Amino acid sequence: MKVLLVGNYVPDGQTSMLAFRRVLERELPRLGCELRVVAPDRRVLHVASTRRLWKWLGYVDKFILFLPSLARHARWADVVHIADHSNGMYIPRVRGTPNVITCHDVIAVQAARGMVDGWKVGWTGRLFQRLIAKGLSQADLVACVSDLTRRDLLALGLAQEGRVTTVLNGLNDDFKPVAADVAQGLIAGYGLKPDDTYLIHVGWDLARKNRRAVLDTFIALQKNAAASGVAPLVRLLVFVGPELSPEMAEIAARNGVSEQVKTVQNVSHAELRAFYARATALVFPSLQEGFGWPLIEAQACGCAVFVSDLAPMNEIGGEGAVYIDPADAAGIARAIEQAAPRLGEMRRMGLENAQHYTAQQMASNYIAAYRRVIEERKARP
Repeated sequence: MKVLLVGNYVPDGQTSMLAFRRVLERELPRLGCELRVVAPDRRVLHVASTRRLWKWLGYVDKFILFLPSLARHARWADVVHIADHSNGMYIPRVRGTPNVITCHDVIAVQAARGMVDGWKVGWTGRLFQRLIAKGLSQADLVACVSDLTRRDLLALGLAQEGRVTTVLNGLNDDFKPVAADVAQGLIAGYGLKPDDTYLIHVGWDLARKNRRAVLDTFIALQKNAAASGVAPLVRLLVFVGPELSPEMAEIAARNGVSEQVKTVQNVSHAELRAFYARATALVFPSLQEGFGWPLIEAQACGCAVFVSDLAPMNEIGGEGAVYIDPADAAGIARAIEQAAPRLGEMRRMGLENAQHYTAQQMASNYIAAYRRVIEERKARP
């Protein structure tokens, strides 16, 4: 089977989408596919990302200069797989070939329709989301990464039910446990000592990621321990992501924990595994996700997980995760304290759960989707 995989424009910096492409690029040939991978080249985008022209020159690369190459490669393929729904406007260019597009979430579409509090979308963003929606509606098959994404996509009327399926994400790299001494060696350069205990959060500083609740939870744990006259369960809080916003930095200072809150950026894959493996727990009180990769990544590295009791997180986290109300930081702190005696059991059950989300299984499911659209094309009058 000849598969054309259409990836994302590298300058956009969509790290999770680039990782998703790498997984399929690695796994599909192992399962017997003849694979070509194409993505827009950086041809006219040669200005700083702070310039207004940056976005528009990127559009020229992605949606004008790339199209002839895409059409040529599509004629070679048995099936075209567009790896990210944000490239849905490519679908009309490959409709002559059986095609699949992966929908990771519909959050931006919801925002463009005024359905996400605090997320204002300009006219160009609304136009962009309409083009994406049109592409999704024309695809032979939309593969959603979770059942929640599938439900939301159908609720928005973005595709017909018969043209939508679910292909659960697999781990996008070799996340696995790391020996304590090896992990410590990898993260020591970030100022963590061998006896430091910490909670971890992984993600961007977006409103829906709810990093404020993570900080408030950590503060509550410190105050509860002080009130009880015992040592706190953890000494530090580590954000793998951007620096604290001025508001969060002020809250940390006001509560006397500034020196205990660390932010780290540009960590390598090996270092991220080490951060997960050494952590007491991942706290992930996200308000909205298409899948929630950090949850599975942490479990695969043997890290206990406290995650929002919201879909899709409570659909994929298994019995080892503790599900929390993301709006109740004091309640999250109590849940962590109550679970402390069984953190080892949570790690074991999390490891077992992560085995359900392998890259090999995901790639196999995509091959089944490819076969489906090829056969359906053959069966058309």
